[in-house]
Amino acid sequence: MKVSFNFLVRIIGMIVLAWVGQQVGIALSDQPPSTTQELAIQLLTLAGAGLGLLTTHHWTITPIQRSYAYARSISIEDLVALSMGALLGLFFALLLAIPLGYLPSPLGQFLPLSAALLLGYGGAQLMLGRRKELVEVLRSSRAPSFVVPPQLLDALGQQRRYLLDTSAIIDGRIAQVGESGFLDGKLIVPRFVLNELQLLADSSDELRRNKGRRGLDILNDMQKAGDIPVEIIDSELNSGEPVDDRLIALANQQRCPLITNDFNLGRVAKLQGVQVLNLNQLADAVRAPVIPGQDIQVTIRDTGREREQGISFLADGTMVVVEDARKLVGREVSATVTRIHQTQTGRIIFAHMAGNGKR
Repeated sequence: MKVSFNFLVRIIGMIVLAWVGQQVGIALSDQPPSTTQELAIQLLTLAGAGLGLLTTHHWTITPIQRSYAYARSISIEDLVALSMGALLGLFFALLLAIPLGYLPSPLGQFLPLSAALLLGYGGAQLMLGRRKELVEVLRSSRAPSFVVPPQLLDALGQQRRYLLDTSAIIDGRIAQVGESGFLDGKLIVPRFVLNELQLLADSSDELRRNKGRRGLDILNDMQKAGDIPVEIIDSELNSGEPVDDRLIALANQQRCPLITNDFNLGRVAKLQGVQVLNLNQLADAVRAPVIPGQDIQVTIRDTGREREQGISFLADGTMVVVEDARKLVGREVSATVTRIHQTQTGRIIFAHMAGNGKR
């Protein structure tokens, strides 16, 4: 037979109160008790047993259940405020317990307990009323995340780690940057980035397929060259999230910079506290300067959007828009730079045919 916890508590309460009733009857009777007093003792014992059986759950289980329900219903801010206030009140009650204990009986016995109950309740109510200010203080005093300086990592003999994005691998310049020695550490390629490269390599679209194969070839060449270590790691992050979100989460988890050419990914990562290294920005920083008025030799590759424009590219991939060169596709021409337009993804150089009198 299955016995409920409520029934067990009632039985225990019945036994305890029956014993209390019996002791009260014995204390009030003569020694030895008379027949009437013995009957009174039995009645008090039965009364205590009945009272315990009927009411024990009301002053044991019910208050606990209500307290638990109340604790689950209040917000975490209220719970923290109540706990801190009660602990603060009990601390002051502990300080008062020593002098109050020296008071004559019965004050020395009851006042310390009364002070603990009163100060604990008062502290909890006080902190509950000022919970908003308390939460603000806790948030403002929260210590920032500890970031190990690269110098300390070097002193401990640990290599610095860099997380590689798919776009940075496909771009290919990361191999030359690694060979140059500007990156001192280890390149990390998550398994989900490798899977993305494989999906691109298996794509039916020729352009996507070439990008995926190029990325896989670059990784293989970098591992064989050994100029900078390349490590493939497995991540336990949620596979249902987009690759960009998992990259940012992994960069935060590993506390390492993210190397990418994706401008939007870099911007979102910076907002979440990730250090971003953009190869396009690095190329802009070390690019030989081109200034207005400078003559350059370019080959017209395509026609522009506007009338009579020809499109060319410098060796580093910078787009050059040449006026009056629409009919010169495939020919090398001399052009004079007129202005340079800086965009979020790079620079565009505007020029006109040299010697046509336009300045």
